[in-house]
Order: sequence, then C-alpha cells, then structure tokens
Amino acid sequence: MIWRMAVQRVALLATAVLVTLLPGCAEMCYERVQLGQEQRAYRSVFPEENTRRSTEGVCYCEKDGFGRTEAAVLLLTGDRRVAGKLYALHHARKSGLQAETIYRLRGELDPQLLKLSATGPIDMLRAIADGLTTSGEDTFVREAHGWVAGGLVRLMQRWPHVGDEGPAVTRLTETLERVPAGGIARISVDGRGVYFIEYTQTVAQ
Repeated sequence: MIWRMAVQRVALLATAVLVTLLPGCAEMCYERVQLGQEQRAYRSVFPEENTRRSTEGVCYCEKDGFGRTEAAVLLLTGDRRVAGKLYALHHARKSGLQAETIYRLRGELDPQLLKLSATGPIDMLRAIADGLTTSGEDTFVREAHGWVAGGLVRLMQRWPHVGDEGPAVTRLTETLERVPAGGIARISVDGRGVYFIEYTQTVAQ
C-alpha cells in the first residue's frame, strides 16, 4: 500500500514537471503564425472552441487541470493581416508544501504594420496594452487580453526611466496580482525593424 502511494506521488510529480516543460497548444500555435500572414493562412491555426475575435484581432485562452493558463493574441491590420503576435503563460503549481508561480510573455511586433513606426518601443507597448484593456468585450476576451497586457505592463516596469506604464495599469488590478513583478525583460529588434519582446519571472512561496 505504501509502495503504491509512493509510485502514485512520483507519477503525479513527473506529470506536473512534464506539463511545465512541454509547450502547450497556444505556444505551438503561436510558433506557426507569422507576421504579415493573411487571414486564410492563420484562420485555422488556433482551436476554434478556445478562440474569439476581438476589436484588436484574434485571441485564444485555455486552462488545464494543473494550474496552467495559456493566452495568445494576434494583432491584426485593417485588412486582417498579422501585425503582431503575443503569447503568455501563467502556471501556479504546488509541490508538497511549496508553491511556485511561473509567468512568461513572448511577442513579435511589426511597428509598420501596427502603424506605430513613429513611436519608440516602450510607447508602442504602452499603446498595445492600452488597446487590449479598453474594450468592453466578453469575459473570455478580457481574460485573454488581460494575461498578455499584464505581461506588457510588468515588462515596461522593468525598463529604466519608465515612470508611466499608461492607463492599462489601473484596468489590470486583479490580473497584476497574479503576474509577478521584478522579472527579466528583454526587447530586441531585427534588420526588418520587427521587435521581439520577452518577460519572464518565477516566484517561489
């Protein structure tokens, strides 16, 4: 009996570790989408049952039974081409007496397609976070947008000399309680002028 319980505990722990390490559906779909793609190319990438249209484009959100939530947002141009893509992972897990919160945000943004080429990277992120939090859309869309916008706010907070993260902060009070601050923030730009952003943080309790 004791041996069987020990085996079950090991199996549960191994499953929890695999859930953390393996990419989820949203991340795999995120990888398949490319900037500049037209609607016919990305329309069937994300599972329909967990995908909604929004004023900003398309969003996806899904939770599993292991405390893991994934969200993805595609920012679209007026003719429905992909101008930006953002992916957020939030994983609240427990192992014995320890609890751990993992949050990660990734994104690729084309300022020209977003019509934000005249702004700097932080102003661009501020404008995107503002747009994601201004809509009065349904609960599903607000949650998907919130997980992504929360990461954008935390990223901006890590950038030197940024004193104002914009109005999104006051709209994300509940979400920001679950998105840990003080993580590692990165912004880079390639030869095409496309921005790559990342924010990661792990908090053990």
